[in-house]
Amino acid sequence: MAAQALALLREVARLEAPLEELRALHSVLQAVPLNELRQQAAELRLGPLFSLLNENHRLEELLKILMLLLRF
Repeated sequence: MAAQALALLREVARLEAPLEELRALHSVLQAVPLNELRQQAAELRLGPLFSLLNENHRLEELLKILMLLLRF
């Protein structure tokens, strides 16, 4: 499950408007146990999520990003 989260994070990083990918990532991260995410933390590239906060995105996208970041 954590591998799926890593793949979605890579996908989000390369897209300009990744709303659907953020939704999928949110669902996957909610299903992954926190201890599994912590074990994979070194591989989780969160920079793209932070960079989306700096861009002009819709409120829904920003809320998804914030919810994902709070999971960590």
